[in-house]
Amino acid sequence: MSKLFKALLTVFVMTTSISAMAATQVIGEYANGCIDGAVPLPTSGANYQVQIWGHGRNFGHPDLIDYIEKLVAKAHHYKLPDLLIGDMSQKYGGSFGKASSHGSHQSGLDVDISFDFATPRKTVYELSHPKDVNLVDGNNRITRNFTKNHVALLYLAAQDPRVERIFVAPGIKKVLCDVYKNKDRQWLQKYRPWFGHRAHMHVRISCPLGSPLCVKQAMAPQGDGCGAELDSWLNPPPPKSTNSKPKKKVKKVLPPQCVALFKAHQ
Repeated sequence: MSKLFKALLTVFVMTTSISAMAATQVIGEYANGCIDGAVPLPTSGANYQVQIWGHGRNFGHPDLIDYIEKLVAKAHHYKLPDLLIGDMSQKYGGSFGKASSHGSHQSGLDVDISFDFATPRKTVYELSHPKDVNLVDGNNRITRNFTKNHVALLYLAAQDPRVERIFVAPGIKKVLCDVYKNKDRQWLQKYRPWFGHRAHMHVRISCPLGSPLCVKQAMAPQGDGCGAELDSWLNPPPPKSTNSKPKKKVKKVLPPQCVALFKAHQ
């Protein structure tokens, strides 16, 4: 095979790959959007299984599928137990409905990764009746479930440059801040404290290339977030008494491209 032919073949493969990626379009916001051309994550692999929280929630952008597969491979390489993958997105994105607690997971760029593991392998019943393995309790105190395997998994999950945010309970972030106290902690900026998220981490990747209608996530505050910011979650100030009326929530309006996409696939 000549060098020229090899070079042309490489260009063809790269062009084909880029075209395939561009064919998948993320539209709108993480919590108010859709995706055209999402692909499914197989519900079972050599070193992972997918939990069944609802029908058809294992779809995502090819970047998200690649992120999950690489994380599974890294976890296996470092001899962690097999991973349990939770909710991703629906085939065309959008809301899971009022019965779901999810406000996001609408654009194929979010995935929940359980703090339970798939070692030993789960039965179909166990996958369809997921068990919460809380690493901290309701007061953000560590439980006996929190192990070195979880610390390692939390570290590995943040190392991919495509990761925009990882939402965890404030007590989980505190453990990471303490464990890496005298080490480089800049990567901890990606870990954002959020209500719930005691039994799983919610990973969000950035808007992919080739999706100009994808609305980017706002920039995270500077620093590792281990100081006053984290303290504000762990020790919130008492509520202020006020007579003012609460502000009305602005009703979200789906991008017209999403409305058309959902209508075309009803």
